[in-house]
Amino acid sequence: MPKAEGLRGCHKLVIIYFSFLALSFIKFVNYIRKPQTTEYRTLFPMNILTFDIEDWFHTHQNRQYYSGHIWKDLPSKVEFNTGRILDMLGEHDLKATFFVLGWVGEHYPDLVKQIHSQGHEIAAHSHWHHNPQFLSPESFEKDVKLCLSTLQNIIGEKITAYRAPGFNLKINDKWAFEILLANGIEVDSSVELWKMPKNIPVIIETPENKILEFPLIRSTFGIPYSGGGYFRALPQSYINYLIKKHEYNLLYFHPRDFDSENPYTNLFSFFRNWLNRLNTGKCKNNLNTILLNNKTHTLKQAVEKYKKNSLLHD
Repeated sequence: MPKAEGLRGCHKLVIIYFSFLALSFIKFVNYIRKPQTTEYRTLFPMNILTFDIEDWFHTHQNRQYYSGHIWKDLPSKVEFNTGRILDMLGEHDLKATFFVLGWVGEHYPDLVKQIHSQGHEIAAHSHWHHNPQFLSPESFEKDVKLCLSTLQNIIGEKITAYRAPGFNLKINDKWAFEILLANGIEVDSSVELWKMPKNIPVIIETPENKILEFPLIRSTFGIPYSGGGYFRALPQSYINYLIKKHEYNLLYFHPRDFDSENPYTNLFSFFRNWLNRLNTGKCKNNLNTILLNNKTHTLKQAVEKYKKNSLLHD
């Protein structure tokens, strides 16, 4: 990228970023002045703590490298940064759900064993980090099978939960949920919704079965707030308010969210390089604040509590 073009892009991003923060603050002030009503129902408060275990280069901006042939030649930080996450959870004596990329499991099986040995739930996050919207049903199933077989061979247990890269499944993607169910997946966390549904988890029915969906919810202003780059970009006071306000929050993070030294690469756009480093030095402390003040569950624990409470209310 030419230097002048890069500088112009930088100026635009700075203007957009601070304009977004100002607009969010104004809307936030106006929002909290209005009386609020709860339009959804959970059988118990759910703050679900999850991590997507992928390396810093596993993003959607390097789609031309879908084959992954160059990944093994890039400097990996997934082991070190995941270690930071495990140490943090150990300090809080907390368990979480780790959606592991099959490629990571293939190349770093000892990391998956370490996560599992510390009592955390292992779930699937695809093998090649492909957006399922760009895959045929056959290619999607092939990827799911490869991820599941890789991870299950490492931990010696059946995996029953899945998350698509980028939360890129839709409620109406019945073809994908049929494939997941056919391969032993009972719980999904791949859908992003613009507003809170009436009931959580969402029951997605297929002609022969059903799957429990724990979606990512956007805030009133149309953006997610509970993880990733959004968590790092938004004011902490605003995030704290939303998490306290909602009975359901899906917390999701990546190892790169905690690394202030993510590599800069010409594989990514200027924006992606900038976003990969935005407030990463503060992310651990901000998450620590959330964990100290809110009870969290693994996805498996949330499902067990949901099923138990559902029986009590039937």
